[in-house]
Amino acid sequence: MLFNSYEFLFIFLPVVVILYYLIPNKHHKLCLLLLSSYFFYGYWNYKFIPLLLFSTLVDFYVGKKLADEGNLTLRRMLLIISLFTNLGMLAYFKYANFAIININALLKAASLNSFVSLIEVTLPVGISFYTFQSMSYTIDLYRNNTKAYKNFIPFATYISFFPQLIAGPIIRHTDLVKQLQMSAGKKTPSIFIAKGIYLLIIGLSKKILIADRIAAAIDPVIAQMSIITTLEAWACALGYTFQLYFDFSGYSDMAIGLGFIFGLKFPQNFNSPYKSYSITDFWRRWHMTLSSWLRDYLYISLGGNKKGHTRTYINLSLTMLLGGLWHGAAWTYVVWGGFHGAILAIERKFKLDRIPQNKFNYFARGVITFLLVLIGWVFFRSENLDTATLWLNKLFSFEGGFKMIHFSARTRDRFALATIIAIIVVWFNKNTWELTSRFTSERRKALFVALLGFSVLLFLGGESPFLYFQF
Repeated sequence: MLFNSYEFLFIFLPVVVILYYLIPNKHHKLCLLLLSSYFFYGYWNYKFIPLLLFSTLVDFYVGKKLADEGNLTLRRMLLIISLFTNLGMLAYFKYANFAIININALLKAASLNSFVSLIEVTLPVGISFYTFQSMSYTIDLYRNNTKAYKNFIPFATYISFFPQLIAGPIIRHTDLVKQLQMSAGKKTPSIFIAKGIYLLIIGLSKKILIADRIAAAIDPVIAQMSIITTLEAWACALGYTFQLYFDFSGYSDMAIGLGFIFGLKFPQNFNSPYKSYSITDFWRRWHMTLSSWLRDYLYISLGGNKKGHTRTYINLSLTMLLGGLWHGAAWTYVVWGGFHGAILAIERKFKLDRIPQNKFNYFARGVITFLLVLIGWVFFRSENLDTATLWLNKLFSFEGGFKMIHFSARTRDRFALATIIAIIVVWFNKNTWELTSRFTSERRKALFVALLGFSVLLFLGGESPFLYFQF
């Protein structure tokens, strides 16, 4: 079930919200959220519900054991059980065929006739997100940074809560479990609900009016990469740069808005990332909940910056390599992660991660950073390294001149309009978080939301999956 579908917007969400506010009992409210979240997840493929439940049960009971266990060896064993369960599921469903393909390539290169058969496996939606959330709980317990939860229902609701189950934000248990219990036991302020609806429609607008319009124009052109012109290659790179941002930040806005409707505050996930002055700054602003997770649970675990400069550069690069692999089982994601990791290390080495001291340097470095991010997205979008190499060659080879001949007339004008709007929103307007930080319910905002909502309805019938569903 997609956020941008009729089933979700006009049936599922209204029913759940109405029932949530009609039910007086706190425990029953949490049960409703838990059951509706499992229904939401099972609507896509009910066969993967036991997988979600299994991960939740393992970490809940491992957490209880960790809280009571004082022996370091046994504590490590318990943590290994949690990590093995979650990372094992990821490895099988997400990386098994990737590993087999590369093993077969090595066997072929060694002139061996044997090969390993591929596995018929479907990637469960959201598995990369809910496993990270669940693991953060057991790791925090192992580090003695939190206490174990005694009640299964709030914890299970935290893991499976439908607004952020599929594509984040990646929320820490410390930010949500207690909130769920508290919000279910008190009346939600009307300003929260108004703010939630506002964010929901803003997110839908980003997805449907900008991201999907750009995608409709550039996807057919990218499929013809071998014959497109240099101008079209740049248009596709710029288009995808905006498509990905408005698609994913639109989802995050909707998730945060849905949280507000239920009286919950989710953490910020985007903070104008294309205004960054360095790649270091970019990762403070882009997919912020993933960045902080990788920092706290991977980079610090590797030693962070506590073991000398060389080890710091290695840890930065390795963290980003694994972060790239987290996004998908393909060498393009590995290269993308390595590309960002190398730049992070260079910036740390030459102190380029510091804020520029004057406006000109800030602007110049901002332009360079945006171009580096755009080049990175070429690898991120490409189906394989050959396509990425061809695309990069198109960007800098000036083939075909500056002509737009492969964009269809039907989508070209919408693409141009969506890109202009994207540029205005990205660089000349406040981001969603800034717009809602001091939110007040005003007639002007109500009219603006109504206009956006009407515009969204005009295109709603052709809903498409959010890009981060594939991760």
